[in-house]
Amino acid sequence: MKLKMPSKLSNKESRISDDFVELNKQKIKNKLNSSTYIILPIVIVLGILIYLVSPISKINQIKISGNGYVPVNEIKNDLNINSGDSIFKVFGHKKKINENVAKKDHRIKSIDFHFSGFNNLTIKVTPYREIGYETKGKNQYLILENGNVTNIAVKDPKDDKMPYIVKFNDRAKLRKMIQKYLKLPKDIRDNVRVISFSPTKVYADELHVYMRDGNRIIILMSDFNKKMGFYRSIATQLKTKSIINLEVGAYSYPISDQKNETKKSTTKTTLKVNKETKKSNTKRNQ
Repeated sequence: MKLKMPSKLSNKESRISDDFVELNKQKIKNKLNSSTYIILPIVIVLGILIYLVSPISKINQIKISGNGYVPVNEIKNDLNINSGDSIFKVFGHKKKINENVAKKDHRIKSIDFHFSGFNNLTIKVTPYREIGYETKGKNQYLILENGNVTNIAVKDPKDDKMPYIVKFNDRAKLRKMIQKYLKLPKDIRDNVRVISFSPTKVYADELHVYMRDGNRIIILMSDFNKKMGFYRSIATQLKTKSIINLEVGAYSYPISDQKNETKKSTTKTTLKVNKETKKSNTKRNQ
């Protein structure tokens, strides 16, 4: 019996030792958990600070694409974003940047941003379509597809490609005219050099259209698309550069003899236009 006593004491001491070890482990675990709540935020803040001062947080390269006819250097000036600037100058500020650029340059419709490789910035510019030119004083300004006129004078107008659309002080009428112009067949549209809003006491929506081939057209804005479609057939019949009046019916007379209209020319042109009208109506009915 005396030999078994040490064994019982040993087991009891062993259990006490295990409990003590487990208690210490729990205390250590609790301390670690408490330390984590303190250390983790510090580590995160330090990580952010290190990132902000590192080259990764700065814009490395800037690539501008899709700008069409708006010069890249002008876009850069409008954006005021350069290599070395913080990427947070762009993040979260897309709407504000678009608004600021739109105020500076009416040609730009929208701007989108995309980062690749952490800090390489790609800027995609979507401009408004250019329709023609408006003259103010000695300068020419671009007319855009939305009916607005740019606030930047054009240094080298490409007037061999786009028409001058002038005297449209009413912007609603200008927008309407643009939509009508864009609906013309391309060959006729490319032949238009000047569209001038020239209202009279008789016709409040009279237009004078100067063609690149030398002919002139007097037409009403309300009939613009319908009657301009006959221009090809009328122009081929003219033996000299002429003024074509399409206000009521259709007749023409040589530009060199504006005061004396020739009845022969008037009758011939009217008949041709009527034939074209009948053909057009027949196709629609089919």
